[in-house]
Amino acid sequence: MNRQKNIVPNNDIVRKSESLVKARYSLNPLALKFVTTIIANLKRSDEVDKEYIFRVKDFAEMMGVSYHDIYAEMEEAVEELLKKPLHIKTDDGWLKANWISDAEYKEGMGHISFTISKKLRPYLLAVQEKFLKYHIENILRLRSGYVIRLYEILKDWYNKANRYDNGKKADKIAEVKWLRDTLEFSKGYRYNDIKRVIQKAQKDLEQHTDITFTFEEIKTGRKVTHLKFIIEENPKNAKKLEDKNKYSFLATKRSFVNYLRKHYVNKPIIEAPNKNANGQMSKWSINPQGLVYDMYLTEENINATRSDEIYEKLYEFAKENERFKEKLAKKE
Repeated sequence: MNRQKNIVPNNDIVRKSESLVKARYSLNPLALKFVTTIIANLKRSDEVDKEYIFRVKDFAEMMGVSYHDIYAEMEEAVEELLKKPLHIKTDDGWLKANWISDAEYKEGMGHISFTISKKLRPYLLAVQEKFLKYHIENILRLRSGYVIRLYEILKDWYNKANRYDNGKKADKIAEVKWLRDTLEFSKGYRYNDIKRVIQKAQKDLEQHTDITFTFEEIKTGRKVTHLKFIIEENPKNAKKLEDKNKYSFLATKRSFVNYLRKHYVNKPIIEAPNKNANGQMSKWSINPQGLVYDMYLTEENINATRSDEIYEKLYEFAKENERFKEKLAKKE
C-alpha cells in the first residue's frame, strides 16, 4: 500500500469544517495559505497515516511568485504549523492540536514532506455536514493572517445567509471578546488596534475578494463590546473571480496537464491535422499512464517526449482559443 502522496495544488475550491472556521488560532499569512492549499487538496480516501509530499515550486506557481521569493520563508511557515496549535470546540469539550505532526525538507529535492494528526484529520477534510466553501483565489493576495481569518469568518456568515436566498445581505453581531479570542490577537492589542485590523480587512476584501462589508460599533456603557457586520457580495470581483476560477486549469502547464489526465483518459480532446503523419487527421486522447495518443491509430504510436510536445501545443492553443477553452471547462 502506498503510504506517500504528492500534493499538487490544482484544486481551487476550499472546504473548511465549521469547527475549523470557528477555531481559535493565529498564523502568519504564508503559513495560513500553505495549510489552506493542503486542505483544498486532501482526499477522504487517503490513509490516516499517509505522508504527504508538497513541492514548493508548485505552491509558488499557484501564488504567482517565484520559487526564490518564498523559499526562505517556507521554513518559518512550517515552524508555525508545528508550534502554533489550534483550539477546536467539540460537542463534549475541546481539541488542541498542531496543524501537522512533523515536517522534513531535503536539500536539492525542492519539496516538504509531512504527516497530519489523526485526530485533526476529520476537521481538515470537512467531513461534517456544515462547512465553509470558497475559491482559494480569494485569499492569495491578502497579506495579513488576521485579514484572511476575517475573510473566512465573514464569508461563512454570508454563505449561511444566502443558502436559500442568493444576493441577500448578511447581518451578524459578534462580541469583541469573541473576535479577540478566536483570532488570537496579541495580548497587547487594545480595541483600537483590533478596529484598525478590521478597517484594513475592509479595504483588502473590497480590493481582492468576492465579498465586502461594513461594521457598526455597539457599546455597553462607554465601552465597545460588540460589532455588527453587514456583509454582501462584491460585484466588482465576484464575476471576475468566477471567470478566473472557471479556467483555473490554465494557470500553469502542470495544472493543465493534471486537468486533462483527470477528465480525458480515453476520451477525445481535439481533432487536428498531424504534421508527423503527412497531415492526416488525428484525434488526441490520453491513456491511463498519462501519455497522449491518437485514437485513430494505436496507443503505441506516442512516447513520453512526443506527449510532452503535444501537451505544450494543446496548452498554448487552449490559452488562445476561446471555443476550445470553453469546451475543456465544460469537460465536453
